[in-house]
Amino acid sequence: MNPESLWLLLVFPALGVLVNGLAGRRFPTPVIAAVAVASVGLSLTVALGFFLEMTAAAPAARTVATTLYTWLADGALQIRVGLLLDPLAMVMVLVVLGIAFLIHIYSTGYMRGDGGYRRFFVYLNLFVFFMLLLVLADNLILTFVGWEGVGLCSYLLIGFWHEKKSACDAGRKAFIVNRIGDCGFILGILLIIVVFETVDYRELATLVGGAHGAAPGMITLMALLLFMGAMGKSAQFPLHVWLPDAMEGPTPVSALIHAATMVNAGVYLMCRISPLLAQSPEVLAVIAAVGLITAVYAALSALGQRDIKRVLAYSTVSQIGYMFVAVGSGIYAAGIFHLVTHGIFKGLLFLGAGAVIHALKGEQDISRMGGLFREIPATAVAFIAGLLALAGVFPLAGFFSKDAVLWGGYEHFGMNFWLIAFAGALITALYCGKLFAVFFGEKRYEGHLHRPALPVVAPLVILAAGAVTAGLLGLPMFTKDTLLSRFLAFPVALSGDGPEEIMHKMEIILTIFSGAVIVAVLAAAVYLFIKNRDRMAVLGDDFPNAASLLAGGFGLDGINDILLVRPVRMTARFCARIIDSRIIDGMVNGAGHLAVLAGRLLAALQTGEIGHYAFAVLAGTFIVLGTALYFAGLF
Repeated sequence: MNPESLWLLLVFPALGVLVNGLAGRRFPTPVIAAVAVASVGLSLTVALGFFLEMTAAAPAARTVATTLYTWLADGALQIRVGLLLDPLAMVMVLVVLGIAFLIHIYSTGYMRGDGGYRRFFVYLNLFVFFMLLLVLADNLILTFVGWEGVGLCSYLLIGFWHEKKSACDAGRKAFIVNRIGDCGFILGILLIIVVFETVDYRELATLVGGAHGAAPGMITLMALLLFMGAMGKSAQFPLHVWLPDAMEGPTPVSALIHAATMVNAGVYLMCRISPLLAQSPEVLAVIAAVGLITAVYAALSALGQRDIKRVLAYSTVSQIGYMFVAVGSGIYAAGIFHLVTHGIFKGLLFLGAGAVIHALKGEQDISRMGGLFREIPATAVAFIAGLLALAGVFPLAGFFSKDAVLWGGYEHFGMNFWLIAFAGALITALYCGKLFAVFFGEKRYEGHLHRPALPVVAPLVILAAGAVTAGLLGLPMFTKDTLLSRFLAFPVALSGDGPEEIMHKMEIILTIFSGAVIVAVLAAAVYLFIKNRDRMAVLGDDFPNAASLLAGGFGLDGINDILLVRPVRMTARFCARIIDSRIIDGMVNGAGHLAVLAGRLLAALQTGEIGHYAFAVLAGTFIVLGTALYFAGLF
């Protein structure tokens, strides 16, 4: 592998931005689409070439790095613009580019006719560039540049239809909430610079693994601050509130940024700093706890939604929670495994939802959908494959990755932890069953459907194939030595208490039990939401408070409004009306009035008579001389 070629992964999306951004006004729509798709396709081709070379190389030779130039040098601190491609980055690059390529193809059909067609693809290419920069950066500072870049693109794409107030509000909300997490990220980077005088990932791993002399509390604080940044970007409780509202953007945006790539950045960052986390078991426990709370909370919230995209949005929050459970359990390979499978089946579900919404001319309410299987069968089959993978049904991809996460939780935190995580998986099966009603049961729409075109359907078929087969990366089962874990080569986490043989049997028992119960719950949910759909609707009317609580995400937006938004608004109004208008403006205006008054008084001395002026000069002279003589002690 030639390290000097790493920049090619970044250059093609950047060229797509420049070509469409600067000259795209003159291009017809097909040319704009071709430039955007080709730029990502060329990067994907280069990435596949690197992947083939990496798999053929020995494990010790699977890391390539290059330094483009030194950005800042201050004594021992060297901040470089450098790229690092190792197995962890390689997996993320393939996920980002593979799904982005399919979404670009999908968008050529989905966004056709939109007035912002060129602008959309410029933003999309720019996002891919910054996401690749985030993944390939060899140090925390450059990662933060990519981190903020994807945040900017997220803001632009969520508010893409800026003529809608709700879209503008959602974009601002995402921007502000992410800034809260980013404050922690910045402070964590600064603390690492102060303590270790480096931001390079490999140097940091070497220092942390040796006799660094830093206090354990300092290491813990660094890890917590970086995790705070991950919580914001990956929408973990309580910094998740931006993601459900982010569905105001076009559906391809939801698929690319808020399901398959950007929201996974926090998980990637935690895996990248795993040597630091290994020194902070307390932080690992915090990460696992936050992930578990998020997984169950968001699954319950998804169950109460009627908007198909909001169901999937809360589902994304929940599934990323499971990834953090894996990170907190020290099984980073399992977390990345679930990141890969989730990126595939959730990208599929969002794109499938977009096809359904497009077919129904903008309808997003599940209660007004039904009987679509016969009308759009290809979309229906692909979407159902995604639902089965999300629910964790054997042998689809979600079964293998979710089982690895659940077992890791049991192994490191015990049966109670496993039961709560399993409860979240059962709730996932429930809302997946709810979404089956979109394609089966009574027909609930009127008029002619707009059937999806080939550019919309083809990516769904490819992603559906991935949702069925990606679980192979988790073979062989009931072992940590899977195909993906061998490639990633993370240190193997310690096993839980008990003899290995007993733990192995327990894993098999729990896997069979959980798989069977999930299938049963999913089947029951499908039956209830299809055959007894009206009864389920009445059930919500019978318990309006519970239904409202779930639909509103347990009122967390209202709590934030009371605790944060209103106090800030009151403080801003006080500052504007009292401090700014009366005190600051009063001081400025008072100084002006004083100057005017002094000017008027001094103007009275300007009489124009030379005798008055001579007297003033003589009097001033005597006053100055008298003062000097007085202080000289002559009087």
